[in-house]
Amino acid sequence: MGMFNCPVASKCRLTSKFGWRDIGRGREWHQGVDLAGPSAGLKVPVYASADGVVKKAGALSSYGNRVLITHIIGGKTWETNYAHLDIIMVKEGQRVKQGEQIGIMGNTSGGLIKNMGVHLHFEIHNGLYAPGQPNAVDPMKYITLESFAPLTVENKEVQSIKKEGELTMKQYEELTAKIAKLEKELQNKLDKVEVREVLAVHKEDWEWFKANGITDGSNPQNYVTREQVASLIKKYDNMQQKRK
Repeated sequence: MGMFNCPVASKCRLTSKFGWRDIGRGREWHQGVDLAGPSAGLKVPVYASADGVVKKAGALSSYGNRVLITHIIGGKTWETNYAHLDIIMVKEGQRVKQGEQIGIMGNTSGGLIKNMGVHLHFEIHNGLYAPGQPNAVDPMKYITLESFAPLTVENKEVQSIKKEGELTMKQYEELTAKIAKLEKELQNKLDKVEVREVLAVHKEDWEWFKANGITDGSNPQNYVTREQVASLIKKYDNMQQKRK
């Protein structure tokens, strides 16, 4: 077993890779991967990718409902980010084990993300998370979609997952039924995530990019997403590399 497990079981699908992409708002740098369940629209459990402490748990800008976990592995700090959750099942400061359920996949956010359907945006950071995600690395270099390590004993509903990461039909139906029951019970308690004001740090970033000629400002950003800021930072880094 490597440092990190895939945070989604049940025949997880990779729907958007790490790196440059275009989902309808121009070419942008995607600093994580998007993972979905075995079929479109299915809200499946999301698990901690490694032992750690929950640093953040709540709504944040275009991430929607997200959980950020800090890990100390071999004396080195890593952080994993889990975004667009429908339900968050952990609290800030809580210690979690690798494979412990932390939420349920969803599509909470604003803008075009909602049009992408139910999925998990997953990031691994080699170091601490920071605006612009400078420490983000390709999660697919650390996880595999083909296997999922056995879960902790606390997760009774998925304790019998096979080592190769597949559920029997009976297990899958029971788990789906429990998720549906939980969603119904918590439906009135869930906070709906609306499109939020641009983060102050993103406003400052955008103005700095305009002042330094990285963008001409011809497409005013009323809602600056993390991907747009990350794209401009990536463009700036490329410009700096060419000047050397």
